[in-house]
Order: sequence, then C-alpha cells, then structure tokens
Amino acid sequence: MSTQQIKDICISQLSRKRKLVIQFALDFPDKVVLMRMEEFADHLGVNPATVVKACKAVGLNGFFELKELLKQEVQLTRVDSVFTGMIREVRSQNNPQKVAQDAILGDIMMLQKTYEAISFDVIEKIARAIIGSNHTYIVGLGHLGLVANYMERICRSAVSHIHASTEYHGELFLNMEHFCERDVVVGICLDKCQNQTIDALRFAKDRNATTVAIVDSDLSPLMGESDLSILINSSHSFYFGGMVGAYSVVNAIFYSMANILKEETVNRFKFFRDMSEKENVYKH
Repeated sequence: MSTQQIKDICISQLSRKRKLVIQFALDFPDKVVLMRMEEFADHLGVNPATVVKACKAVGLNGFFELKELLKQEVQLTRVDSVFTGMIREVRSQNNPQKVAQDAILGDIMMLQKTYEAISFDVIEKIARAIIGSNHTYIVGLGHLGLVANYMERICRSAVSHIHASTEYHGELFLNMEHFCERDVVVGICLDKCQNQTIDALRFAKDRNATTVAIVDSDLSPLMGESDLSILINSSHSFYFGGMVGAYSVVNAIFYSMANILKEETVNRFKFFRDMSEKENVYKH
C-alpha cells in the first residue's frame, strides 16, 4: 500500500477522530515518523486506541505500519527534492561567482549547525570503540567512497586495524564475512542511502559488532541499524554539501582518537617525520 492509495480511500467516510489521525499523518509525514504512538495521540488529543483503529480503517495493521509507509514517502520526496533543488539552482543562477559564494556560505552554516547539535560524547564513544576494536570497517559506497578512504587514511595515523569498503558487491561481501563481535562497522549515507550499506550494518548488528552511522537525516534507514550515530546538518541546497560535514566529523573522530592515544600518536608522527626526512620525501 502507498500513501496515494490511502488518499484514494474515502477518508471523509471515517469518523471525525479517525479522519483527524489519517489526515494529519498525510499532511505532516515528516513529523509523524519521528513520533511514538503515545506522543502522536497526545498531540491530536485522541486515545492511542483511536490511532490504531484509524490505521486499520484504511487497511493498515497499526501505527508502526503507518510510520513505515510515511518514512518511505518522506525519503522518496527528500531524494527527489535534492535533485530537483540542484537542477533549479543551476538553472536560476547566471553568476558563477554568486553561486561559489553561496556554496561556501552554505558549508559554513551547515558546519555551524552541525557543531551546535552534535554530541561530542558520542564522538568520544566512537573513537574509543574504534581504538578497542579488532577491526574497524568503513562502508562508503559510490561517491561516499571518498569519505571512507579519507577516514581510513587519517585514522590509520592512530590505529592500523581499519579498512574502507568502497566497492559494491565483491569487496564489501568479503569484508562482511569477517564482521564479528569485537569489530566496529561504520556506515556513511548522505542524501540517499544505498541498500547495500543498510544491509551491511544490519548484518554487522546481527553479528554483534558495534555499528556507527554517519548520516544527514533523522529519517535515514541507518539510524535504526546503528548503536552510535552522528547527524550532519545539511540544507541540501547543493548536492555535495553534506560531504564537507562528513569530512569534518571524520576529523573530529580522529583528533579524539589521537588525544586518547596521545603518546602512541606522537611517536607515530615522529616516525613519519623521521622517515620523510631520511627518504627526502618533501622538497625544502
């Protein structure tokens, strides 16, 4: 069933309170998907039983099924709005300098809002989980492979047991076979969420690994599969806007790790510096 099919049902024939429940859900799906049934019922001033009966009156089993339906609708609308907004942005501007200014200002605002909302306690928990893991696997598919590779590269300055999975199918499947209880699996999803990233985190959770989500929406399917999550605030005015936030979050995780492993990290950087000088890597 889809929300359109619910709309096609003659809602006007429902009782007043049941109509209120269904109409509000259709009008404000982004709000309803974040509510518990008790909160939803209280917000509308109805009994939770009325919510259940309203859902069944339109062919659903209950509030949970309604939320799942609305979540799909919101996610599809959101994905479509990303591309629609990008097309509109490109078509509406005839000033390359203005677009460049807007892009940088948008990133600054996004980082500021992310900073204000982020839980640095969660950042530390992620850092300690990675340090204490047997292996940490970072799943970033498609263009998000850039973030996954960056996280692997920078975090290897603190620990060596970290691996980026950036290719669909083979590489990811081989890494999934190794997931176990003492591992950490990080899933990165921005704008759209690839099914294989969702499946990888779900598989990791089934194997009792610690799962981490780096996302830019409360509605991301990864939220339900993660033990720890970081939400990047992204306006989606520019398609790749969330990437800047993802790199910044990765930096924050690394610096937290480096602080926890202060002596080891300092020694590694000293070794890197000495080897670079010995091998004459950089031009002075």
